[in-house]
Amino acid sequence: MPTIDAETLERTTRDIFAARQVPPADAALIARMLVRANLRGHDSHGVIRIPQYCAALAAGTMNPRPDITTVLETPVIAVLDGDRGFGQVVARRGMELAIAKAQAHGLAAVALRRTNHIGRLADWAEMAAAQGLIGMLWANAKGGLNVAPWGGAGRRLGTNPHAIAVPGPGGAVAMSHDFATSVWAEGKLRVKFNRGEAAPPGVMLDGHGQPSTDPRQYYTEPPGSLLTAGNHKGYGMSLAVEILAGILSGTGAASAEPSVFANGTLMICLDPARFVPIAEFQAQVDALFEFVRATPLAAGAKEVLRGHRDRGRDVAPDPAVPAWRRREGLRADALGRETHPGDAGGAASGAPSPAASTVRSVILAAGRRGSDSQGLPGRR
Repeated sequence: MPTIDAETLERTTRDIFAARQVPPADAALIARMLVRANLRGHDSHGVIRIPQYCAALAAGTMNPRPDITTVLETPVIAVLDGDRGFGQVVARRGMELAIAKAQAHGLAAVALRRTNHIGRLADWAEMAAAQGLIGMLWANAKGGLNVAPWGGAGRRLGTNPHAIAVPGPGGAVAMSHDFATSVWAEGKLRVKFNRGEAAPPGVMLDGHGQPSTDPRQYYTEPPGSLLTAGNHKGYGMSLAVEILAGILSGTGAASAEPSVFANGTLMICLDPARFVPIAEFQAQVDALFEFVRATPLAAGAKEVLRGHRDRGRDVAPDPAVPAWRRREGLRADALGRETHPGDAGGAASGAPSPAASTVRSVILAAGRRGSDSQGLPGRR
């Protein structure tokens, strides 16, 4: 399988978006976040999303130059209107505001509406943790329903993730969790689709409500659906996310109403130093992890994780990016393929995709050259 080094991939990704009227600084941010997801092993939220974003730009449902405005604001609360901009751009603005408010007042809640796919929620929670705050996020998927409710067989909810990051000493992240309320995020199934691989049992239903391990049966008509994590538990959490992130943000909760895709988002930051001296807080967090990890291992287990599942075999300058990923490069099948599901942001489609085909060919060509990507389609 061909591989592409991370620097070339990030540079090419940046140029693809800059060619589509995205401001250079924003294009660089989006590229950095997508490639970081690949480097951390989350191909579901990496450059596989480029065709989806390009298709949304072409369709006019994503604004390359949004005018992000404040809908309402108090000392500890704000609601931002993202003007249908890139989710990464809007989320950065929202988290910057939440951090400033929490540093001043001890806590803050910022909601985002009219915002496209914001990527990995952990990136924004960890942004707060790096500033000594506990960061928490929830996001729904208005216009991108793909999860069956517990006991149901049709798409009624989004994957509706939750994230939390806890600060450690010196700007380190002591713990970071980011997971969907479905068994899998849709992007993980998309990766399996691209690789022509089966999904494990218990992840999805086909369009007739039958258990399936074939991702093609998810991206077809009638469309399949993902299952909730922990049966009724994930279902209950998903409903809570619809309320917290969808309704409170003004994005709206899941419904039969036709809608373009939007990640309604709620961000909360807490300053632990307002509750307990920070040194004591950090010592108790470390003691908790050590106590839990000291348990005897279950049969077949190699370790009890500290709280960062991303932390791998070899630590790189980004402490959650294993160095072997940078050395070995990223697999080409993380880029998508000519038949690409859901380019426009949630549609169930396995039809040939010009966006996916073009992006894949451009990035692979740049990888072969090992230089920047001139002559990108759509460059102006």
